[in-house]
Amino acid sequence: MELGWLEDFLALRELGSFTAAAERRNISQSAFSRRIQSLEEWLGVTLIDRSVRPHRFTPVAAENYGDFQRSLNQLYELRSQLRGEQTRSSRLKVAIQHSLAFSIFPRLVGILRQQGYQPAYHLSCANRAECVEMAIRGEVDLMICYELSPSLEPIASTAAVRVASARDDMILVGPAALAPDEEQAMPLLTYPQRSFFGEVIWQKVMPQLIKRYRCETICVNSLSSALREMLLAGLGFAWLPRSLVLDDLERGQIMQLDEETLFHSMGVAIYACPHDSGALSPTVLDRLRAVDLQALIDRRIESP
Repeated sequence: MELGWLEDFLALRELGSFTAAAERRNISQSAFSRRIQSLEEWLGVTLIDRSVRPHRFTPVAAENYGDFQRSLNQLYELRSQLRGEQTRSSRLKVAIQHSLAFSIFPRLVGILRQQGYQPAYHLSCANRAECVEMAIRGEVDLMICYELSPSLEPIASTAAVRVASARDDMILVGPAALAPDEEQAMPLLTYPQRSFFGEVIWQKVMPQLIKRYRCETICVNSLSSALREMLLAGLGFAWLPRSLVLDDLERGQIMQLDEETLFHSMGVAIYACPHDSGALSPTVLDRLRAVDLQALIDRRIESP
């Protein structure tokens, strides 16, 4: 079977006309019809009811259209993945918390590339508990996650080895126009209390905030990147990792409220999770240990 036959069928399904589909596929109508027949022969089913005019799709064609589209997408994705891995030195599976995938991972990749290490990265973005579970099950080579404190011991009950650590602060940021005063309440974008970041802020800084200001919670969302987009849209203040909003602060798009007192320090760690994949050679581990993670978080170094 040729992948082009699937593309022919999908074009026909979209346009509903042999003439229009053949024109889009840049072939004659007779050649296009033969290609549809070839697909039918390979599948062993009839896709087009040719006993009526105009031709109609058979029930099996109509009902499985979505499966045709998904199959084609998966095949192209597989081809792209295999080509990428062939040109890279290895495959590296990474479990990472969502906010860190935005804030530091692109620059980490750039630094490793500068060192000559260019694997094919497979990212699994998840909450912290799910990242730990992936490490325990041996599904990933690296785990990059936050910790409640910069001084916490490495994760217990896993073979994970901490290869880099640093500090990031949870800070309160938002549009200057919405800064609270005696008459104006603070519109707050926040996290579920049982989420990781929810647990972080309710340890200390959230109780301080609600004692100091009149707050009105207008949105609860476990994704810091989603809260960032909402505050950039001018909807309220949010607790966010400093590394996620450094650029926004430097550009003056947002302000930090009470920066001397309203912050909570967290740890950021990179863990190597050795298992049978062989992705973490001694050379790779040395390169990871050589990364100045704190400088990366503070933007004192940039990717090339």
